[in-house]
Amino acid sequence: MRIYNVFGRLLAVKKTGDQWQVLNVTLPERKFSPNHDVVIPDFIEEHEIATYLGDIFHEAATEKYPDVLKVE
Repeated sequence: MRIYNVFGRLLAVKKTGDQWQVLNVTLPERKFSPNHDVVIPDFIEEHEIATYLGDIFHEAATEKYPDVLKVE
């Protein structure tokens, strides 16, 4: 599982079978809840996920959170 800071919002992405599953993340408690609003196509490779999330959430970028960053 990978955790990303998507313009200030924490999302986890993990592969379940052939599909990507997106989860909302609460740190430091490490609580995860399914996010059914975000769909990552199965053809997206793991190294492309940050770019894909940046593309779909680019309107959420702010001066404080201008990028999508891999947290872990």
